[in-house]
Amino acid sequence: MDKKSVCERFRGVYPALFTPFDKDYRVNEEELRALVEHHLASGLRGFFVCGSSGEGFLLRVEERKRVAEIVVEQTAGRGMCIIHVGHTSSDVAADLARHAESIGADGISSVPPIYYKVGFEGCVLHYRTIAKACGLPFIVYNIPVTTGVSVTTKEMAALFRIETIVGMKFTDSNYYEMHNIIESAEEECIILSGSDELFLPALTMGAGGAIGTTQNIMPEFFVKLHQTYLQGDFEAARRMQYQVNRVIRELLAYGSVSAWKAVLKVQGFDFGPCRAPLRTLSEREEAALLERLEGLEGLSLANVR
Repeated sequence: MDKKSVCERFRGVYPALFTPFDKDYRVNEEELRALVEHHLASGLRGFFVCGSSGEGFLLRVEERKRVAEIVVEQTAGRGMCIIHVGHTSSDVAADLARHAESIGADGISSVPPIYYKVGFEGCVLHYRTIAKACGLPFIVYNIPVTTGVSVTTKEMAALFRIETIVGMKFTDSNYYEMHNIIESAEEECIILSGSDELFLPALTMGAGGAIGTTQNIMPEFFVKLHQTYLQGDFEAARRMQYQVNRVIRELLAYGSVSAWKAVLKVQGFDFGPCRAPLRTLSEREEAALLERLEGLEGLSLANVR
């Protein structure tokens, strides 16, 4: 695998794609396809499927496979599809990886082993098991705030020796560590920032793009922020990051993916409730949130469908 050319293909901005449900909590295929089309038209590089924002761990295996199939089919080669295959079972994760390859996905990703405290040796076993299952480029998903596992520079240097591992989704705020990870790689690697509120700082420290929740509701704005940075207008990029953060501040006050889904609803995409144990905002909470978001620059509360 030519890691340099592979990494170049993955550069850009991706939404951590939400999974829509109908009132009976079944996957809503029509809404999912509609949002994929909207995001492609907005200039996003592709999709990160069945991750944290996509409620991947709350879906049954067959549902995860179906969601991946829908996104890859609808994208039809117009963007990159990265399928999150993480699972408590390495064997199930490997099965999801094989499925991702069989449907034509561009890459896979996985969180480290969770629940069982297996140490780094178990982490290597987990990732090797997944990597052996398919030949797709593999992006490690580092999100210690939810997994309780933080992959260190030394550990990531070892993981990069696994042939198909080409990069990391870095959802953390320690960009000193992120830069060390980049420099520890013996070959080219790609780091994609997972913290929307820190996208610009991540770019300045070497990230090649981002995968994030807020890209679902501000796709064109994030694409423009990235382009503004690449063009060297750092002051304008800083102002745009501040605008993003003002939006995120209001959303985080509700502590659920449901807050982002509420914004999607007024934009014309009904992604329904969240699955338990994630809570769904009440109508009153949705109204209060939208009132606070009204007028914030960078965010459209109009129907864009």
